[in-house]
This record gives sequence, C-alpha cells and structure tokens, in this order.
Amino acid sequence: MKYCRHCGSYIPDHTHRCPHCRGTHPRGSWAFQAFLVLVVTATALAVILLD
Repeated sequence: MKYCRHCGSYIPDHTHRCPHCRGTHPRGSWAFQAFLVLVVTATALAVILLD
C-alpha cells in the first residue's frame, strides 16, 4: 500500500489513479525513464552522425 500524494489516503501499489480523489500517479520509476531518454538520445545521435 502507498499514500496518495493528492489526498493522503491509502491506495494499492499497482494503481495509477486514486479511487478517492481520482489523482494520477506516475507509472514508472525515474530510473527507467532516464534509461529511455538515454536510449532515444543515443539513437538520434547515431542517426545524425552516420547520415
């Protein structure tokens, strides 16, 4: 269980929207999002340099 960052009630870990206040929560961790940004940046750079 985790706290809703909008209303403070307990919500299940797997939910992305609070059932009480309908506030949204991030779906992924920051590490995964940083990894995706790194992959997209490296791919774009490779395409530009190899063109």
